[in-house]
Amino acid sequence: MEIQIIDSIWFDKIGVVKIFDGKQTKWYIGKSLMEKKRRAEMMIIRNGKELKEMTDEGKSTPFIVMAGCMVGSVTGERQRYAFEELKKRTPWVQEYINPHQIMNLPELLFKNGLINEWAMKKFDPEKVYGSQTDNKHVFINISTGCDNFCAFCVVPYSRGAEKSRSKEEIIREIQHYLLRGFTDFTLCAQNVNSWGLSMVDKFEIRSGSDQKLPFADLLREIHELEGVKKIDFLSSNPFDFTSDLIDVFKLPKISNYLHMAVQSGNNDVLKRMNRRHTVEDFFNLIERIREAKPDLELGTDIIVGFPGETEEEFLDTIKLFEKVKFDVAFISIYSPRKGTPSEKHLIDDVPLTEKKSRHARLMKVWQENKLRNK
Repeated sequence: MEIQIIDSIWFDKIGVVKIFDGKQTKWYIGKSLMEKKRRAEMMIIRNGKELKEMTDEGKSTPFIVMAGCMVGSVTGERQRYAFEELKKRTPWVQEYINPHQIMNLPELLFKNGLINEWAMKKFDPEKVYGSQTDNKHVFINISTGCDNFCAFCVVPYSRGAEKSRSKEEIIREIQHYLLRGFTDFTLCAQNVNSWGLSMVDKFEIRSGSDQKLPFADLLREIHELEGVKKIDFLSSNPFDFTSDLIDVFKLPKISNYLHMAVQSGNNDVLKRMNRRHTVEDFFNLIERIREAKPDLELGTDIIVGFPGETEEEFLDTIKLFEKVKFDVAFISIYSPRKGTPSEKHLIDDVPLTEKKSRHARLMKVWQENKLRNK
């Protein structure tokens, strides 16, 4: 989401003209978001070296701002590693801003003499909405950060504690886009289910329970807005997906696609991952959601080769895929991320060749299932 917000600030709000042709660089923002996850840091370092080579060749020197998760991981209360370590790896960067500092971008540029006072004063953070490339569909961020601390994940560190936007702010943004002809909305968060919950409440909620969710009520309210035609949301987790949220799937504007990360088909692996659900919880949820939305299309995330994963445990994930028939599956090979619990406390003991083999085997099962289900 920061890419859309930065572009809106950069081009729409302070009037910068986009110039980057690979030969002459006037403005450059290093946006190190986690869309590529494990490759993101390598990509940023590589791009930085390319920019340094441009400078060494006598071309115009770019002013470089690194923004996003890499910076978030070394700042704030949940540092994964030291800020100085990042600075040593990225000597070509002039300024750093973490995900919570995006709205400070105009002030930072003014301080460095890159925009004038008029441009800085023209900026109003209350009127910043993400730039959109689609004329019908919009992504709406409903919260930032995460408090789940899955053993493999950097998000609680790179993006900080979970913080929900207010319902009023979310509705106001949706109405802003409705007035401009947008009709389809995807609500985004690291875990949408926990939107609006206190720290205590979110950890008391259990999969499939009858506990009410503020997020379910938010969906119902958006569903009633005139002009809204379709509502998606991502991502969800099984451990706090309650009956209240299942009931929402009966509403006609709710999309028939659900993305819910299961991560493994084995309970012992899930426990080591610090995931608060079991495989049985997941099966039960999918059965109940499909009763509410018979044409449900299901997506998930899976990690193969997590520390300690045996062949027998991996075969449980194969069985999961044979039973559930996922329409979409993001299958990742485990790699330790610096400062995460799995990196600090677990041994990365599955050989890379075995990880790649398991990845290929699971991909084959998923692809064969998709062909059979067509």
